[in-house]
Amino acid sequence: MELLNTKIIAVLALGISTLFVGLLPACFSKQSTQWPLLLSSMLCFGGGVLLSTSIVHILPELREDLPDHAELIFCAGFFILYLLDEVVHYFYGETHDGEIISVFNGSHSHSPLRRHSSHYGSTEKDPLVMEHRQPPYNPSFFKARSESYLIEEDRAPSQLCHVGHQEPCHTTPTVNIGLLVALSVHALLEGLVVGLESLPHQVLLLLGAIASHKLVVGFVLGVELASNTSTTYCRHFTCIFIFTLGSVAGIILGMIITNTQNDFITVIIPILQGLAGGTLLYVTVSEIIPRERARWHQQHNQKSAGIFQFISVAFGFVLMTIVTKYLDYDGH
Repeated sequence: MELLNTKIIAVLALGISTLFVGLLPACFSKQSTQWPLLLSSMLCFGGGVLLSTSIVHILPELREDLPDHAELIFCAGFFILYLLDEVVHYFYGETHDGEIISVFNGSHSHSPLRRHSSHYGSTEKDPLVMEHRQPPYNPSFFKARSESYLIEEDRAPSQLCHVGHQEPCHTTPTVNIGLLVALSVHALLEGLVVGLESLPHQVLLLLGAIASHKLVVGFVLGVELASNTSTTYCRHFTCIFIFTLGSVAGIILGMIITNTQNDFITVIIPILQGLAGGTLLYVTVSEIIPRERARWHQQHNQKSAGIFQFISVAFGFVLMTIVTKYLDYDGH
Protein backbone atom coordinates (compact mmCIF):
# COMPACT_ATOMS: atom_id res chain seq x y z
CA MET A 1 0.00 0.00 0.00
CA GLU A 2 2.87 2.35 0.82
CA LEU A 3 4.44 1.62 -2.58
CA LEU A 4 1.16 2.38 -4.36
CA ASN A 5 0.73 5.68 -2.51
CA THR A 6 4.30 6.68 -3.32
CA LYS A 7 3.77 6.04 -7.01
CA ILE A 8 0.52 8.02 -6.98
CA ILE A 9 2.42 10.93 -5.41
CA ALA A 10 5.04 10.56 -8.14
CA VAL A 11 2.35 10.72 -10.84
CA LEU A 12 0.78 13.88 -9.40
CA ALA A 13 4.05 15.66 -8.62
CA LEU A 14 5.64 14.96 -11.98
CA GLY A 15 2.47 15.73 -13.91
CA ILE A 16 1.64 19.05 -12.25
CA SER A 17 5.22 20.37 -12.22
CA THR A 18 5.81 19.46 -15.88
CA LEU A 19 2.56 21.10 -16.94
CA PHE A 20 3.50 24.28 -15.06
CA VAL A 21 7.02 24.72 -16.49
CA GLY A 22 5.83 23.82 -19.99
CA LEU A 23 3.10 26.45 -19.97
CA LEU A 24 5.30 29.13 -18.37
CA PRO A 25 6.93 30.32 -21.65
CA ALA A 26 3.47 30.94 -23.16
CA CYS A 27 2.92 33.69 -20.57
CA PHE A 28 5.84 35.66 -22.00
CA SER A 29 5.37 34.92 -25.70
CA LYS A 30 3.97 38.38 -26.50
CA GLN A 31 6.98 40.11 -24.95
CA SER A 32 9.45 37.83 -26.74
CA THR A 33 9.55 40.02 -29.87
CA GLN A 34 10.91 42.89 -27.75
CA TRP A 35 13.94 40.78 -26.76
CA PRO A 36 14.67 38.65 -29.83
CA LEU A 37 18.26 37.82 -28.90
CA LEU A 38 17.18 36.64 -25.45
CA LEU A 39 14.56 34.38 -27.02
CA SER A 40 17.08 33.09 -29.54
CA SER A 41 19.54 32.35 -26.74
CA MET A 42 16.86 30.44 -24.83
CA LEU A 43 16.09 28.38 -27.93
CA CYS A 44 19.80 27.70 -28.43
CA PHE A 45 20.00 26.68 -24.77
CA GLY A 46 17.19 24.24 -25.52
CA GLY A 47 19.14 22.95 -28.49
CA GLY A 48 22.09 22.21 -26.22
CA VAL A 49 19.82 20.44 -23.73
CA LEU A 50 18.31 18.25 -26.46
CA LEU A 51 21.74 17.52 -27.95
CA SER A 52 23.01 16.28 -24.59
CA THR A 53 19.81 14.31 -23.99
CA SER A 54 20.23 12.59 -27.33
CA ILE A 55 23.95 11.82 -27.35
CA VAL A 56 25.05 11.76 -23.70
CA HIS A 57 21.89 10.35 -22.10
CA ILE A 58 20.02 8.15 -24.60
CA LEU A 59 22.79 6.74 -26.81
CA PRO A 60 24.94 5.24 -24.00
CA GLU A 61 21.87 3.54 -22.49
CA LEU A 62 20.97 2.17 -25.91
CA ARG A 63 24.49 0.77 -26.29
CA GLU A 64 24.12 -1.08 -22.99
CA ASP A 65 20.78 -2.63 -23.96
CA LEU A 66 21.47 -3.30 -27.65
CA PRO A 67 25.25 -3.11 -28.12
CA ASP A 68 25.27 -4.58 -31.64
CA HIS A 69 22.61 -2.34 -33.17
CA ALA A 70 22.59 0.82 -31.05
CA GLU A 71 24.00 3.22 -33.63
CA LEU A 72 21.81 1.83 -36.43
CA ILE A 73 18.62 2.26 -34.39
CA PHE A 74 19.72 5.73 -33.32
CA CYS A 75 20.37 6.78 -36.91
CA ALA A 76 17.07 5.21 -37.98
CA GLY A 77 15.26 7.68 -35.73
CA PHE A 78 17.19 10.52 -37.38
CA PHE A 79 16.31 9.41 -40.91
CA ILE A 80 12.68 8.64 -40.09
CA LEU A 81 12.04 12.24 -39.04
CA TYR A 82 14.14 13.53 -41.94
CA LEU A 83 11.98 11.54 -44.37
CA LEU A 84 8.78 12.59 -42.63
CA ASP A 85 9.85 16.23 -42.78
CA GLU A 86 10.44 16.04 -46.53
CA VAL A 87 7.23 14.10 -47.24
CA VAL A 88 5.10 16.57 -45.29
CA HIS A 89 6.86 19.49 -46.96
CA TYR A 90 6.29 17.92 -50.40
CA PHE A 91 2.55 17.63 -49.90
CA TYR A 92 1.83 20.64 -47.67
CA GLY A 93 4.81 22.99 -48.00
CA GLU A 94 4.28 26.43 -49.49
CA THR A 95 6.38 28.22 -52.09
CA HIS A 96 8.74 30.73 -50.47
CA ASP A 97 8.32 34.35 -51.40
CA GLY A 98 11.78 35.89 -51.52
CA GLU A 99 14.67 35.40 -53.86
CA ILE A 100 17.93 33.52 -53.91
CA ILE A 101 20.41 35.63 -55.75
CA SER A 102 23.41 33.90 -57.24
CA VAL A 103 26.21 35.31 -59.34
CA PHE A 104 27.87 33.13 -61.92
CA ASN A 105 29.87 34.58 -64.79
CA GLY A 106 28.15 37.90 -64.31
CA SER A 107 24.57 36.61 -64.51
CA HIS A 108 21.90 36.43 -61.82
CA SER A 109 19.33 33.72 -61.19
CA HIS A 110 16.29 33.94 -58.98
CA SER A 111 14.45 31.31 -56.99
CA PRO A 112 11.99 31.42 -54.06
CA LEU A 113 13.15 32.37 -50.56
CA ARG A 114 11.30 33.06 -47.32
CA ARG A 115 11.01 36.60 -46.05
CA HIS A 116 11.78 37.84 -42.59
CA SER A 117 10.65 40.84 -40.63
CA SER A 118 12.02 42.63 -37.64
CA HIS A 119 9.64 40.69 -35.41
CA TYR A 120 11.18 37.47 -34.25
CA GLY A 121 9.62 34.38 -35.82
CA SER A 122 7.23 36.36 -38.05
CA THR A 123 7.09 37.07 -41.79
CA GLU A 124 7.00 40.30 -43.75
CA LYS A 125 4.16 41.57 -45.90
CA ASP A 126 6.36 43.98 -47.86
CA PRO A 127 8.17 42.95 -51.04
CA LEU A 128 11.82 42.01 -50.67
CA VAL A 129 15.24 42.45 -52.16
CA MET A 130 17.56 44.07 -54.53
CA GLU A 131 20.18 42.30 -56.49
CA HIS A 132 23.72 42.96 -55.36
CA ARG A 133 26.91 41.77 -57.00
CA GLN A 134 29.07 39.49 -54.87
CA PRO A 135 32.79 38.77 -55.38
CA PRO A 136 33.60 35.51 -57.25
CA TYR A 137 34.74 33.61 -54.16
CA ASN A 138 31.32 34.02 -52.56
CA PRO A 139 28.95 33.24 -55.44
CA SER A 140 25.72 32.69 -53.53
CA PHE A 141 24.01 34.62 -50.78
CA PHE A 142 20.63 35.65 -49.44
CA LYS A 143 19.47 39.16 -48.79
CA ALA A 144 16.42 40.98 -47.49
CA ARG A 145 15.45 44.09 -49.40
CA SER A 146 13.99 47.23 -47.93
CA GLU A 147 10.75 48.95 -48.82
CA SER A 148 12.68 51.47 -50.90
CA TYR A 149 14.44 48.66 -52.82
CA LEU A 150 17.79 50.05 -51.76
CA ILE A 151 20.48 48.34 -49.74
CA GLU A 152 23.51 50.07 -48.36
CA GLU A 153 26.98 48.80 -49.12
CA ASP A 154 28.04 48.79 -45.47
CA ARG A 155 25.06 46.58 -44.57
CA ALA A 156 26.08 43.80 -46.96
CA PRO A 157 26.86 40.36 -45.52
CA SER A 158 30.35 39.71 -44.28
CA GLN A 159 32.68 38.40 -46.99
CA LEU A 160 34.00 35.88 -44.48
CA CYS A 161 30.64 34.14 -44.67
CA HIS A 162 31.05 31.88 -47.69
CA VAL A 163 27.62 30.27 -47.58
CA GLY A 164 24.14 31.69 -47.69
CA HIS A 165 22.27 31.55 -44.39
CA GLN A 166 18.64 30.68 -44.83
CA GLU A 167 16.24 29.76 -42.07
CA PRO A 168 14.97 26.16 -42.39
CA CYS A 169 11.47 25.91 -43.80
CA HIS A 170 8.79 26.67 -41.23
CA THR A 171 5.73 26.07 -43.42
CA THR A 172 5.23 22.52 -42.13
CA PRO A 173 4.48 21.43 -38.56
CA THR A 174 6.88 18.47 -38.70
CA VAL A 175 9.52 19.95 -36.41
CA ASN A 176 7.23 20.67 -33.47
CA ILE A 177 5.35 17.40 -33.96
CA GLY A 178 8.58 15.41 -34.24
CA LEU A 179 9.99 17.10 -31.15
CA LEU A 180 6.78 16.47 -29.22
CA VAL A 181 6.61 12.79 -30.19
CA ALA A 182 10.29 12.17 -29.43
CA LEU A 183 10.15 13.86 -26.02
CA SER A 184 6.85 12.18 -25.14
CA VAL A 185 8.19 8.72 -25.99
CA HIS A 186 11.32 9.44 -23.98
CA ALA A 187 9.21 10.69 -21.06
CA LEU A 188 7.03 7.58 -21.21
CA LEU A 189 10.08 5.32 -21.01
CA GLU A 190 11.48 7.32 -18.09
CA GLY A 191 8.14 7.04 -16.30
CA LEU A 192 8.23 3.31 -16.94
CA VAL A 193 11.41 3.10 -14.86
CA VAL A 194 9.54 4.61 -11.90
CA GLY A 195 6.50 2.40 -12.38
CA LEU A 196 8.60 -0.78 -12.41
CA GLU A 197 10.37 0.09 -9.14
CA SER A 198 9.47 -2.13 -6.17
CA LEU A 199 10.79 -0.05 -3.24
CA PRO A 200 9.11 3.20 -2.04
CA HIS A 201 12.34 5.05 -1.24
CA GLN A 202 13.73 4.13 -4.66
CA VAL A 203 10.59 5.54 -6.28
CA LEU A 204 11.21 8.90 -4.59
CA LEU A 205 14.88 8.83 -5.59
CA LEU A 206 13.99 8.12 -9.21
CA LEU A 207 11.30 10.79 -9.11
CA GLY A 208 13.83 13.45 -8.11
CA ALA A 209 16.33 12.37 -10.76
CA ILE A 210 13.76 12.23 -13.56
CA ALA A 211 12.12 15.50 -12.52
CA SER A 212 15.45 17.36 -12.66
CA HIS A 213 15.78 16.26 -16.27
CA LYS A 214 12.15 16.40 -17.37
CA LEU A 215 11.42 19.89 -16.03
CA VAL A 216 14.31 21.37 -18.00
CA VAL A 217 13.22 19.56 -21.17
CA GLY A 218 9.59 20.58 -20.57
CA PHE A 219 10.62 24.22 -20.35
CA VAL A 220 12.63 23.85 -23.55
CA LEU A 221 9.60 22.40 -25.34
CA GLY A 222 7.48 25.28 -24.03
CA VAL A 223 9.95 27.87 -25.32
CA GLU A 224 10.09 26.17 -28.72
CA LEU A 225 6.30 26.19 -28.99
CA ALA A 226 5.99 29.78 -27.75
CA SER A 227 8.56 31.02 -30.29
CA ASN A 228 6.36 29.82 -33.16
CA THR A 229 3.97 32.65 -33.98
CA SER A 230 1.45 30.20 -35.47
CA THR A 231 1.10 28.32 -32.18
CA THR A 232 -2.08 29.29 -30.31
CA TYR A 233 -2.45 29.02 -26.54
CA CYS A 234 -4.81 26.09 -27.06
CA ARG A 235 -2.28 24.24 -29.20
CA HIS A 236 0.51 25.09 -26.76
CA PHE A 237 -1.50 23.66 -23.87
CA THR A 238 -2.39 20.54 -25.86
CA CYS A 239 1.24 19.82 -26.74
CA ILE A 240 2.46 20.32 -23.18
CA PHE A 241 -0.42 18.21 -21.86
CA ILE A 242 0.54 15.37 -24.23
CA PHE A 243 4.16 15.65 -23.10
CA THR A 244 3.04 15.59 -19.47
CA LEU A 245 0.96 12.47 -20.08
CA GLY A 246 4.11 10.71 -21.30
CA SER A 247 5.64 10.28 -17.84
CA VAL A 248 2.27 9.75 -16.17
CA ALA A 249 1.35 7.00 -18.64
CA GLY A 250 4.81 5.47 -18.22
CA ILE A 251 4.46 5.22 -14.44
CA ILE A 252 0.96 3.74 -14.70
CA LEU A 253 2.07 1.29 -17.39
CA GLY A 254 5.02 0.26 -15.24
CA MET A 255 2.69 -0.39 -12.31
CA ILE A 256 0.54 -2.62 -14.53
CA ILE A 257 3.37 -4.73 -15.92
CA THR A 258 5.46 -4.88 -12.72
CA ASN A 259 4.98 -8.62 -12.36
CA THR A 260 5.03 -9.36 -16.07
CA GLN A 261 8.18 -10.79 -17.60
CA ASN A 262 7.86 -10.29 -21.34
CA ASP A 263 10.78 -10.57 -23.75
CA PHE A 264 8.95 -8.38 -26.24
CA ILE A 265 8.81 -5.51 -23.74
CA THR A 266 12.50 -5.78 -22.91
CA VAL A 267 13.36 -5.48 -26.61
CA ILE A 268 10.85 -2.86 -27.75
CA ILE A 269 11.68 -0.35 -24.98
CA PRO A 270 15.34 0.16 -26.03
CA ILE A 271 14.29 0.38 -29.69
CA LEU A 272 11.76 3.12 -28.94
CA GLN A 273 14.34 4.90 -26.80
CA GLY A 274 16.88 4.79 -29.62
CA LEU A 275 14.43 6.06 -32.23
CA ALA A 276 13.49 8.92 -29.90
CA GLY A 277 17.17 9.80 -29.46
CA GLY A 278 17.78 9.95 -33.20
CA THR A 279 14.70 12.10 -33.64
CA LEU A 280 15.94 14.57 -31.03
CA LEU A 281 19.30 14.73 -32.78
CA TYR A 282 17.61 15.63 -36.08
CA VAL A 283 15.48 18.34 -34.48
CA THR A 284 18.55 19.83 -32.82
CA VAL A 285 21.19 19.83 -35.55
CA SER A 286 18.91 20.16 -38.60
CA GLU A 287 16.28 22.58 -37.32
CA ILE A 288 16.79 24.45 -34.05
CA ILE A 289 20.46 25.46 -34.26
CA PRO A 290 20.54 26.18 -38.04
CA ARG A 291 17.32 28.17 -37.77
CA GLU A 292 18.60 30.40 -34.97
CA ARG A 293 21.96 30.95 -36.67
CA ALA A 294 20.26 31.87 -39.94
CA ARG A 295 17.96 34.40 -38.29
CA TRP A 296 20.85 36.32 -36.78
CA HIS A 297 23.24 36.04 -39.72
CA GLN A 298 20.57 37.94 -41.64
CA GLN A 299 20.69 40.75 -39.05
CA HIS A 300 24.20 42.09 -39.58
CA ASN A 301 24.03 44.87 -37.04
CA GLN A 302 24.67 42.43 -34.15
CA LYS A 303 27.78 40.44 -34.98
CA SER A 304 28.07 39.18 -31.42
CA ALA A 305 24.75 37.33 -31.62
CA GLY A 306 26.46 34.17 -32.87
CA ILE A 307 28.75 34.13 -29.83
CA PHE A 308 25.79 34.42 -27.47
CA GLN A 309 24.08 31.58 -29.31
CA PHE A 310 27.15 29.37 -29.05
CA ILE A 311 27.47 30.06 -25.32
CA SER A 312 23.79 29.24 -24.86
CA VAL A 313 24.09 25.93 -26.73
CA ALA A 314 27.22 25.01 -24.76
CA PHE A 315 25.60 25.95 -21.44
CA GLY A 316 22.52 23.86 -22.18
CA PHE A 317 24.69 20.91 -23.21
CA VAL A 318 26.92 21.13 -20.13
CA LEU A 319 23.98 21.58 -17.74
CA MET A 320 22.11 18.54 -19.06
CA THR A 321 25.32 16.49 -19.15
CA ILE A 322 25.92 17.26 -15.47
CA VAL A 323 22.33 16.31 -14.65
CA THR A 324 22.73 13.06 -16.61
CA LYS A 325 26.07 12.07 -15.11
CA TYR A 326 25.52 13.03 -11.48
CA LEU A 327 21.82 12.20 -11.16
CA ASP A 328 21.92 8.93 -13.10
CA TYR A 329 18.84 7.11 -11.85
CA ASP A 330 19.83 3.80 -13.43
CA GLY A 331 22.80 3.49 -11.14
CA HIS A 332 25.28 2.92 -13.99
